[in-house]
Amino acid sequence: MAMAATLPALALWLAMAAGLASGRPPASERPAPLDDLDLRTVTEMGSREGDALRDWLVVGAPEAVVRGAASYDWNCAVCHGDTGLGYDEARLAFPADHRTCTRCHRPGNAREMSFETMMERQHDLFAIGDPPALRGPGTLSAFASDEVLFAYTKATMPRYQPGRLDDEGYADLVAFMRWIASPP
Repeated sequence: MAMAATLPALALWLAMAAGLASGRPPASERPAPLDDLDLRTVTEMGSREGDALRDWLVVGAPEAVVRGAASYDWNCAVCHGDTGLGYDEARLAFPADHRTCTRCHRPGNAREMSFETMMERQHDLFAIGDPPALRGPGTLSAFASDEVLFAYTKATMPRYQPGRLDDEGYADLVAFMRWIASPP
């Protein structure tokens, strides 16, 4: 009888130890608005909660992942969201009058173009879809390996200026994307 009572406690302890061994906090310590966009505080000028949530995602991560998170913040979050949940999350950080913006992801855009050119062309191109989520089960399943994800990201991202990072920067982004694709 006493053994049956200790098994759940032992299972809980083992789960916590596994979480600590991975360097990640247990899922039970996940911040409430991490996955539920409806719980985020969004003002007229946009939400800033995503920065703290992204920082939480890399607690205990290897250095390449932490560097990738910083690079992601500068180069990717504006389209893919602060924590990688895609365009719906990204729009939360925009001021209210910019939350319907779609000018970057349009076919026919030059590989690199100035902001002025983007503004001139924004009304004569069809949208090619919203930037996808990068976080969550199966989000990167189209990329069979890190090498494929690296090559695709370097050739196409950021949309407004692909190839702007050095190889180490893209490798760090791949490390970050793989880390957040399978959260604890």
